[in-house]
Amino acid sequence: MKKLKLNTILILLIAFFSEEAIGQIMPNKDASYTSANANFINDAVFMTNKEVSYVSVNVSFINDAVFMGRKDSIATPYLYPSILYHNKYGFYASGSLSYLTASNEARIDLFLISAGYDFSIKKLDGDISFTKYFFNDDSNNVISEVASDLTASLKYDFNVVNLGVTANTYFNKNDSSDYFLSTEISHDFVSDNQKFQISPTAGVNFGTQNFYEEYYINNRYGSGRSGQGSGQGSGGSTQIITEVGIQESEDFNLMAIEFSLPMWYVYDSFTFSFLPALVLPQNEATLVVDDVVVEEDLESTFYWVFSMSYQF
Repeated sequence: MKKLKLNTILILLIAFFSEEAIGQIMPNKDASYTSANANFINDAVFMTNKEVSYVSVNVSFINDAVFMGRKDSIATPYLYPSILYHNKYGFYASGSLSYLTASNEARIDLFLISAGYDFSIKKLDGDISFTKYFFNDDSNNVISEVASDLTASLKYDFNVVNLGVTANTYFNKNDSSDYFLSTEISHDFVSDNQKFQISPTAGVNFGTQNFYEEYYINNRYGSGRSGQGSGQGSGGSTQIITEVGIQESEDFNLMAIEFSLPMWYVYDSFTFSFLPALVLPQNEATLVVDDVVVEEDLESTFYWVFSMSYQF
C-alpha cells in the first residue's frame, strides 16, 4: 500500500476538523484491544448520568487485538472482565484483566488499572486518564512493551452530529515514548425510548511506532536483550538475529483508517453492546533485519467486540 501524500493528509485533517464535519470520539481506556473503541460500551449517550456515583462491572470478548492497524501474526482473542467506579464529580477508576483464549496459549495476558477525570460543559465532553499496564512476559500483543499511557479526549455535540479528537502519549518499557492523535466522525441514531443506539463511525489515527519496533525486537525476533534475539528460518533451522529496527519508528505518520458500527441496548441495569469494525492500516514499516531491508506487508483487518455490563 502506497503512502498517502502530505496534501491528502491535510485534506483529511481539514475535513475532520471543519465546522461541517460530523462525529463522536470514544475514549481509549483499554488501548490493548483496539485503536479507539475498546471501552465504547461506556459512551452511549443515554447511559451517562453524571449526577450520581456508580459502579459498573463488564465482561467483553474481542476476536483479535488490533492497535493502530497493527496486530500479531497469530490471532489474539481476549476475554476481559473489568470494573469501573465513577464519582458524581467526574473522577473515576477502573481495572481489568485480559484472558487470552487461544487454545494453545490460554493464560492471563494483561492486567491494567486506570484513573481519570471527565466533564461536560453544555455540548462539550472531555476526559483525561492515566493507565498502567502489566503484561505477561510471554505476551505477543503488539503493545506488550508499553508500560503506561496518558490520554486526553474532547467531543463536541453538534445536535445532529458529533466531532471528537483524542491525544495519547504511550510510555514504553525501554524509556522511549510514542505519540498518537486520533479523530473520529459519527452520527448517532437513538430510539425513542432511549434504550437502543447505533453510531456509524469513521476515524483516522496518526502516530509514531517505537512501540512497534520494540514488539518486533522482543516478540517477533527473540528476547530483545541488547537488540539480540533469534528466529526460525526455513525448514525449522534457527536463524540468529543480531539487529532489528524500524526506519520510521520516530516519524509521526498516518497509521490507520477505521470504520465501525458500535451499537448498544439497555435493559434495566444491563447494557449489551456490539462493535464490528474494519481497520485499514497505512504506511507499512520498513524493517531492517541484520542490514537486510524488508518492507512490511500489512493487511486490512475485520474485528468485533461483544460486551455485557451491569451498573449498580
